[in-house]
Amino acid sequence: MAQEIKNTFLKSKMNKDLDDRILPNGEYRDARNISVGRSEDNNVGALENIIGNNLVTGTDIGANLTIIGILNDNSNDKLFLFLTDYTDADPANPTNAPSTSKHYIYSYNNASGDYSLLVQGEFLNFSKTNPIIGINLIEDLLFWTDNRNQPRKINVNLAVAFEAGTIAAGDDYYTAEHQISVAKYNPYQSINLYNRADLQVLTGATTTVFEIDGHRRNELLPLIGATVTCFEALSPTFGTSFVKVVSIANSLVAPDTTIITVSPALNSAPTAGQFVTLIGSTMSNENDNSSWPGDPDYLENKFVRFSYRFKFDDNEYSLMAPFTQIAYIPKQNGYFINGDEDAAYQSTVLEFMENLVQNVGLIIPLPCSANNLVSHYKINEVEILFRESDGIAAKVLESVSAGEISGASGIDNYYTYEYQSRKPYRTLPEAQTVRVYDKVPVRALAQETAGNRIIYGNFIDKQTPPDTINYNCRIADKSSTGVYNNFIEYPNSSVKRNRNYQVGFVLADKFGRQSPVILSSVDIGTESSGQFYSGSTIYSPYDLNATDTDVDTWFGDAIQVLVNEPITSQIDSSSGTPGLYAIEVQYSPNTGEGFAISNWTGGAITDTTWTFRLDPTYTNNANIPRAGDYLRGAYEDFVEVESISGPTGPSQYTVTTKGRVSESYYRTNNPPVGQPDLRFAYSINDLGWYSYKIVVKQTEQEYYNVYLPGILNGYPGQSDEGDSFGLFPTNELNLTAHTVLFNDNINKIPRDLAEVGPDQKKFRSSVVLYGRVSNLMYLTTSTGTPDPGNAQYYARLNATGKNAIDHTAVTIADASELNMNFKNLSENPIGSGTGGADGNLVFYQIDANPLIARISTTEKSIGWDAERTTNPTALGGPAPNQDWNMQPFLAVYETAPVESNLDLYWETTSEGLIVDLNTDIASGNSGVAGFENVNWEFLESDGAGTAVTGFFTPINNEGQTYVTAPTGQLISVIDGLGVNINFFELEVGAVGTANEGKFRINYTGQGIVFDSASAVRDVYTFVIKMTTSDGDVSQITIGGEVGGVGALKNAPPSFSAIGNITTRQDTVTIIPAASFSASANGTILTGAPSKEGLVYSFSGAGLPDNWVMNPSNGALTQAVPGDIVGTDRNFSGNAIGSYNVELKLTDASGVDTNNTTDLYAPLISTENIVVKIDYSLVNSEAVSTSCVLQPSSSAAEAFHPTVFQDFLWYPISRIYYIAQNSLDYNDFFTNGIENPQLEPGTQFLEPIFRIGTGAHTKGAIAITSNIYAPPNPLAPAPGQGTVVGIPDTEIYFRFTGDTTWRLLERSNEYNKVGLVGNGVKSPAFDKPNNFTNNVPSTPPEQYLSNGSAQPSWLQAVRAVDYNSFSETNDGIEYAILVKNLLQRGPNMTLATVAKAWVAVDDLHYPACVPWQGVNAITANAGNPEAPYFKYFRSTGSNNSQNYVDLAGATDIVYSRNPYGDYVDQFYTDIAGLTTYKPASGLNYINFALDRAVSLPTLTPWTTLALNNLPSTDVNLQWVAGFDDSTGKKIFNTGAVDGVSAIQTTNNLYSAPSSGTLRVANNQ
Repeated sequence: MAQEIKNTFLKSKMNKDLDDRILPNGEYRDARNISVGRSEDNNVGALENIIGNNLVTGTDIGANLTIIGILNDNSNDKLFLFLTDYTDADPANPTNAPSTSKHYIYSYNNASGDYSLLVQGEFLNFSKTNPIIGINLIEDLLFWTDNRNQPRKINVNLAVAFEAGTIAAGDDYYTAEHQISVAKYNPYQSINLYNRADLQVLTGATTTVFEIDGHRRNELLPLIGATVTCFEALSPTFGTSFVKVVSIANSLVAPDTTIITVSPALNSAPTAGQFVTLIGSTMSNENDNSSWPGDPDYLENKFVRFSYRFKFDDNEYSLMAPFTQIAYIPKQNGYFINGDEDAAYQSTVLEFMENLVQNVGLIIPLPCSANNLVSHYKINEVEILFRESDGIAAKVLESVSAGEISGASGIDNYYTYEYQSRKPYRTLPEAQTVRVYDKVPVRALAQETAGNRIIYGNFIDKQTPPDTINYNCRIADKSSTGVYNNFIEYPNSSVKRNRNYQVGFVLADKFGRQSPVILSSVDIGTESSGQFYSGSTIYSPYDLNATDTDVDTWFGDAIQVLVNEPITSQIDSSSGTPGLYAIEVQYSPNTGEGFAISNWTGGAITDTTWTFRLDPTYTNNANIPRAGDYLRGAYEDFVEVESISGPTGPSQYTVTTKGRVSESYYRTNNPPVGQPDLRFAYSINDLGWYSYKIVVKQTEQEYYNVYLPGILNGYPGQSDEGDSFGLFPTNELNLTAHTVLFNDNINKIPRDLAEVGPDQKKFRSSVVLYGRVSNLMYLTTSTGTPDPGNAQYYARLNATGKNAIDHTAVTIADASELNMNFKNLSENPIGSGTGGADGNLVFYQIDANPLIARISTTEKSIGWDAERTTNPTALGGPAPNQDWNMQPFLAVYETAPVESNLDLYWETTSEGLIVDLNTDIASGNSGVAGFENVNWEFLESDGAGTAVTGFFTPINNEGQTYVTAPTGQLISVIDGLGVNINFFELEVGAVGTANEGKFRINYTGQGIVFDSASAVRDVYTFVIKMTTSDGDVSQITIGGEVGGVGALKNAPPSFSAIGNITTRQDTVTIIPAASFSASANGTILTGAPSKEGLVYSFSGAGLPDNWVMNPSNGALTQAVPGDIVGTDRNFSGNAIGSYNVELKLTDASGVDTNNTTDLYAPLISTENIVVKIDYSLVNSEAVSTSCVLQPSSSAAEAFHPTVFQDFLWYPISRIYYIAQNSLDYNDFFTNGIENPQLEPGTQFLEPIFRIGTGAHTKGAIAITSNIYAPPNPLAPAPGQGTVVGIPDTEIYFRFTGDTTWRLLERSNEYNKVGLVGNGVKSPAFDKPNNFTNNVPSTPPEQYLSNGSAQPSWLQAVRAVDYNSFSETNDGIEYAILVKNLLQRGPNMTLATVAKAWVAVDDLHYPACVPWQGVNAITANAGNPEAPYFKYFRSTGSNNSQNYVDLAGATDIVYSRNPYGDYVDQFYTDIAGLTTYKPASGLNYINFALDRAVSLPTLTPWTTLALNNLPSTDVNLQWVAGFDDSTGKKIFNTGAVDGVSAIQTTNNLYSAPSSGTLRVANNQ
């Protein structure tokens, strides 16, 4: 049985790196159409086939749609598909899909073939650029994410959508982003504890009765008893008039009106069209209501807050809305009445501070009409929440169904829940209590499930908020004008004095993702309407005197926030700023904000229309609503505009909407004179900042009010003159005070018990005290006795500014220890006691020996002194002679608060939509609102005095310029890091010129460099203080836009042109750093700053990976032969050829950028060059040191036969060698080379000759074996000259360090001349040859005949590339054996004897090319193509051997090498930069050196003269193939023989395996 192999692929990992034999179990090499099982049973890790696709026909869902996501629901045999036809042009900064685009989610039933449309609409905002790869189904919930929108989900069982016009058409279940988002809608509004109505009165109003349009009694009935204000009346009525609604009735006759009666009377009657405001609290006491079902005592000792949250159709809950402030009104409304002051100091507590409130009407805001809660927001229930002030847990009072709410509220967008002091029925889990926001990503690329949980990966979980908001704060009396509601909603709440507050904003999107606390951008104060506002941190001081607060009209203090500029945010994906949810529409630049409506009382709002007139004073109408815009809604946040008609009449328009617009689109109630009454239209950005809430940090928390039985100023018995009776110190009046401590006051002012002894009876206290109420003595009648009383204590002095004066208890002890017990203070007899007259009366319950605290009051005294020598004047006349000693009465100290170490901001009920806040800001701004034509242009190349803007013009909030130009002052300039900058100035346009009334900003610095931090740091924000002729002051901020206004622009870097470069394999430096010495960034500065941030780089296809450019100076280097160690030998050099290189210089330390257009980022300058890598030079030690062209008989480099006057052959041989060291005969003939002298016959051996001074270590050498046979003028006759026997040339090699010589192999020969196993010999493997039997006598086998008139020449060429020896890193040594040179003939002399020599040169950079007595290199030097040689070529073919006649050829190529058979590649230009590449399939060409035209001084080679026949001139020619992609010669790959360049000279030879023997056989 065959062996079974199992492999469980638990790793699910493909591994193509390791050898098959060592591939770990669990990994696989390759796979097709499989998946790895991930189940939890025994099939985990098993391979499963992937089922193929089937085409489903018959679907008709529209054209041009692309499926961008798909999920296979195997359990239900369904597919869920996501389709769209929209492609976002800029996926990195996505924009909302247009209304005309198509977006669908379908389900397809594989079994039935039915498909259903689940969701459709542009709100899906799909794009083909964002495929949906994260899709999961958990039970009925389909989740997906596309890294474009926020993560979403739908219930596939509830989802249904209908095509318009179909029979089954109905309402789609999902129609908006907030219905499908995983993050649920965030209830941003707190519950209101008041009812309010702003009513426009009709004609005929009186001060006690007015009418409004329509029958509205039932609606307004809850406002009976409400406070009435009328701000617009001639004599306004505010809350301080305490006018209340007495009755509300519908008229009994036409027209239908509602009649409202108030009492007492208004200060003046409102006129027609003016507004009257009714505000009523929903907190009440029901003691007089016998039918009230609640627990009357439940809230008595509780301070509770209320909130709510929504439950959605998928059983998820929203976040909790902000909690209300404490629903609390003290009994007696917080007032002391008869006997309360005595009871307070006697018991040390205030019994009447219990909660009066029993019933609370919770006005719960809804996100839409109550009857649309389910359809629009998928809300099924509203949970009413409850929290006690000293508790952490949130509890549920009741869950109210959407149906119940709909029945109660109908179209209204609020629900009133009557809380009747019931106990909550359950407590929320801690996780819900501390759930501030849902951590649902803003965008996520990856999504997966685990254990029924959704997991997101590669996500962005927060938005980037504005750095600051421009606002100021102050603490002031609550306003009772009717503009605000807090004086009614929280009538007994007040900002605590002597406290520091830091006020901040928290922004949130519609789904509850919140910003951190954002503080004000201003630290200095400002004035508005005569009131001073500080920055975000404020201090509430105590009053200085009685005139600071009018207690008769004081409703408490409140923090007022003056927001100077709208909250802004730009949509920028790169910085994470989401923009605003509602973006003001501005259809034309410089048209101001919004559009101004007139004070026309005929403006009307219906459920689907709004009619208005534009204000003729402000003629701007560019921004009036258009179809597709949005307006603020009456019952939901925004309603869409369907159409607009007009103008008709005096600029009158009617807007048709999908729902009722907000009543805020009516004219403003009493707008400021001269200010436009602005309204706005909007576009919607779902993920933008939606709402805001104001938070307050106040770390000074718990404190006590200490209710004392009076405070004694000084000591007992001490008079107001400072005199003292008894033993107490003198002159302590106004410096020291005493008071009795008992009951709870002992704990409120505790004794310090640390580090005290066991017998210690006197203690101090570290509690800091602030006086609030001081006791005194006064007369109520002219004859009565003095009565104790009290008055407000002002713990401040002019000298101390706003700082409060504090007191400290320096000693606490019982009365006896302080010599102040009853006996001590009793005078008996008179004058003998220590406490003076009636001294025992100053302290409460002195007979009980109470604790007495001695208090230091050195800065400001408190209390009443013990004795008065000068009595106060009575109310009705002179004071009687009475005792005025201090008597116990209520005095109050306040302890210093406990300082919390927690840096917490407390949530307030001040919240709303950002769009409403921005609207109020824009509408209330009478000063300069902005500038037009701020054309910013600040380049790093700008110098001092450069204008970085054009002249810009101040405009108001309607976009109009001023008749009288405002003045301007540059207040501050900060960079992107918040650092103050001083190199800009504000220039005022010259009077009398076109620029009068305009301004511009100039740069005054000396220069700047745009660097890597500039995109953030060098973004400048300018604050310009503008003052109009009316004195309106505004601070306008311009700039601060990353990549926009205020940002420094980059100027491109530059460098000197490099040009094309030719270098060699063995040259390390391709481009020296000096070539970039003139490089500079774009700054105007010179020297070192101009070099800052420069980064050099390069790129190109197919470039060697060992090229390295120094990023700091641009030097480009390469690895050279021998640098990089490989597996067999060192690196042999980069491939020869021309490389297209793009040189890059980026500034601002930029890398990997090709930016040439974005001036707010690193810029690049480039140059495209060609770098030609040529062959390595042969190391100079391995080439001939002299150029021998026509040697004499005495030339050391040459040798010649012995001259004998006979016709015998006397062979002679010589060894030429290249070696690391000098060698002798024994180094050759005993180590692998046979000594020619051992051959039969007489042999002569010339002394060995060393070529060069070292071994061959790089480059390709050309070895030429040369013979020069001079003419023999003594020859008997033509044709009877000498005969030269052509010697055999054998080439041996060895590696340095070796001893044995080996024949050079064919594989090492450059043209592959030779025969495997038989070495590389000449002329045995060359053409032409004259092997013949017609020569008389024996050797030579080949011969060269020489005549009497002309010399003869012979040259055999071989070449060896060092890189062909792949098996070593050592140098190569060569032995060239020239064997059996012979010559025979008559009349031979030393002058006519043949000379032989071997020359070694650089094949690719030849310096000495012997050519029949001439150096071909010298001969070519005058040609324009030098050092290249000109060749003619044929057209390409696919035949590797055929001869092609080149007569008349015009196609020219070039090579540095004049040895045509050793040309490695040709070029088409004389610079050698453009490689010749034949057409594909036509790789073979014939080619020949242009000797006749370019090199006329070079004598032609000839054929061999055979059988006494004359030779003929020839022009050597070859055929070779060249690669059509690289241009490199196609080398012969024959296993045994075959050359790469086949000689085709004159079509004389068929020599595919032969080299070329160069012969000039002149006879």
